[in-house]
Amino acid sequence: MRAIVLDSYADTPHLAERPTPVAAPGSVLVKVRATSVNPVDWKQATGKIKLFMPAKFPFVPGYDLAGEVVEVGAGVTGFSVGDRVHTRLNGTTAGANAELAVCGLDGVRPMPSALDFGEAAALPLAGMTALQGLRDVLGLPMTGATGRVLIVGASGGVGHLAVQLARSMGAHVVGVCSGKNAELVLGLGAHEVVDYTRADAYAKQAPFDFIYDCVGGDLHVLVGLLTPKGRYASCMPGPAIFLWPILHLFSGRSVKPVMLKSTAADLAVLDGLVEEGKLRVVIDSRFPLGELPAAWARSQSGRTVGKIVIDV
Repeated sequence: MRAIVLDSYADTPHLAERPTPVAAPGSVLVKVRATSVNPVDWKQATGKIKLFMPAKFPFVPGYDLAGEVVEVGAGVTGFSVGDRVHTRLNGTTAGANAELAVCGLDGVRPMPSALDFGEAAALPLAGMTALQGLRDVLGLPMTGATGRVLIVGASGGVGHLAVQLARSMGAHVVGVCSGKNAELVLGLGAHEVVDYTRADAYAKQAPFDFIYDCVGGDLHVLVGLLTPKGRYASCMPGPAIFLWPILHLFSGRSVKPVMLKSTAADLAVLDGLVEEGKLRVVIDSRFPLGELPAAWARSQSGRTVGKIVIDV
C-alpha cells in the first residue's frame, strides 16, 4: 500500500510503499478515504514532542481518519465489511496517512450520514478535545449549563467545535478570533465575538466563569479575566499550566490542561450532535495525500479556519 513515510525527524514526508496490514483480533482494517491534520501530527513527526510522543521510524503520521471497513478481525462484532467508519487512532504510533489502517474498536464509530469522508475524518480528535475540555475539565453539563464561556481560538480546529458545543450546552458563549472570522464564529453560535487584534480587545468583557484556550494564549492575561472561582482549561498546555496549582495553591481559580482520551463513547456523543444538526465541521482546505507537507505548512501558519483535510 501507499503511505506517507518519514525515515527520521529531519526527513520530509514522502509517499512510499509499505507492507499491507491485516486486521488484528479486536480490530478492523479500514480503507482510508480521508484523514485530517492536527498539530500533534507534525509535532510528533519533527521531534518537537519526542520526550512523551517519540516517533518510531519508518514513521507513518496521522491519527484521524474516515473510510470503509475491508476486513474484520477475530472476535469483532458490530462491524462488517463495507461499513463507513471514522476514528481517532488510539495510542501514539499514528498511521492514518496511508491507504489502509488498522483501527481498534475502542475508538472507531460508524460515520454520521450527514458527513462526507473529509468531514468525518476532521471530527474525532478536535471534537473530542473540545468536548472533554468543556465537559470534563471545565465541568459544563451537556444541558442546562450557565455562565459566560470564553473560547480563545474560536475559528480554529478545536475552537470552532468548542463554540458549538458550549452553545448547545446552554452557556453564554464569547468567541475570540480575528475580525475577518467574526461572522463565521457568530454563525456557529457565539453570542459575542472578541477581536483579538484590537488593543482593547477584552474591554467591558470580563469576568468569565469559564475560559477554554485552544491556542496557548497568555496564561496570566486570560486567568485575570476569570471570576474569583472561575475555571481555565487549555488544550495547548505549557509548563506554566502544570505549575499553576503549585504556585497558586490558595487561588480560588482553577487552571488545568486538557489531555485527550480517545473513546468511541465520546465520538458517539459528537456523532449524535451532528445528526441532530447541532454540530458541523468547517473545512479550511483539502489536499491530496502526496501534498501532506503543504497541508502541514498550512497548519503551522496558525491561520486555519476550521480543519485541514487530506483526501486519500
